[in-house]
Amino acid sequence: MEGLTVTICGGGNGAHAFAGISSLVENAHVTVLDIFEDEAERWNATLVKNGFRVKYRNGEVREQRPGETKFSVTRDVGVISRSDMVFSVVPAYAHETYLKLITPHLKETAIVIGMPGHAGFEYQCGSILRENGKSNTIVALETLPWACRYTKYGEEVDIVGTKEEVYCSMVNPEGSTTKKDSLMTLLQTLIEPKPVVKLCENYVKLTLMAISTVHPPIMYARWKDWDGGPLESPPLFYQGVDETAAKYLDGVNNEVIATAERLSQKFPQHDFLGIPSMQDWFIHHYGDQIADKSTLVSCLKTNSGYEGLKHPMLKTKDGKYVPDFGYRYIVEDIPYGLVVLKQIADMVGVDTPVINEIVEWAQEKIGVIFIQDGRMVDVEREHARMPKAYGIDNIDILVSFFKSS
Repeated sequence: MEGLTVTICGGGNGAHAFAGISSLVENAHVTVLDIFEDEAERWNATLVKNGFRVKYRNGEVREQRPGETKFSVTRDVGVISRSDMVFSVVPAYAHETYLKLITPHLKETAIVIGMPGHAGFEYQCGSILRENGKSNTIVALETLPWACRYTKYGEEVDIVGTKEEVYCSMVNPEGSTTKKDSLMTLLQTLIEPKPVVKLCENYVKLTLMAISTVHPPIMYARWKDWDGGPLESPPLFYQGVDETAAKYLDGVNNEVIATAERLSQKFPQHDFLGIPSMQDWFIHHYGDQIADKSTLVSCLKTNSGYEGLKHPMLKTKDGKYVPDFGYRYIVEDIPYGLVVLKQIADMVGVDTPVINEIVEWAQEKIGVIFIQDGRMVDVEREHARMPKAYGIDNIDILVSFFKSS
């Protein structure tokens, strides 16, 4: 691979993992752009003093020793002007902030990648690019390639599990010289041999495959009847699911599949079919990391990639635990996930009683009303990524938003 300049926007778990992995690729020049408070300064200081380590569950450690680290961290947005690929590895609610910040500095040939994109990243990014007279290639991954947690900020990240495959969308501006095969090879090289990155047929289909269909149903099933009493310890998240959680997971997924089927009927020239069942999604993404693939519940309970991952909790003064409803499973996956899918379903006339039930519960935690009396409420784009907030008033505009999609 010839010299490639990569900028990773963010400072959380995913940014830690991707910086540690991609910076070890030969001829990749990696910089992390972190604009949050003093994180860039703290991370750089830690790199100089302690180096950086990526730790895997099989015992493998990829270490960059102090003074020999292959990447640096900055809060100077000027780094974007030199970047060939710009990865947005931040929560979806921070996408707008980062995209508005970086877009004026993008060179014409730069690729903008949402990792993950979450539902609606493509048209959000496309809108901001157009507002700035830009027309860069946009890529969005359906999910983060790894289940990961930084264990020591700026110094060490634990790869809990690596997915077997991840789908992405790619939309090129008219007249673009970006070659899809070459770009897919670059993505695969930076992410490692696994997961295998596969190209989705069109960006709306990838939107329907958003990972946001997973977290909210599990949160809702576990906490919808919570009496407010603290717990002695945090419950397991994926490996703690039961049949109630499976019911809501399948319910949301079935409404998404129905939306895809309706889209295929209306737009037969596009391929919207093939959205997997929830059980098949986990099998495809985690493969042999799942010991028992017989049911959806067993897929979650026996997935070694999810081993030990717990519900997001807050610790009380007396050492007990209450659920953290301000965590991204709610504040990200509802306004930048389920409500996007709900509005697309509405556009094609698909009823979504399960999505409605979960959103109506979650919106009280978020403090923004998305559904009232069973109907969507118009919400400004600072609160959600609904298509209509970006001038996409009907399904025809959504499907044709990118001429090449």
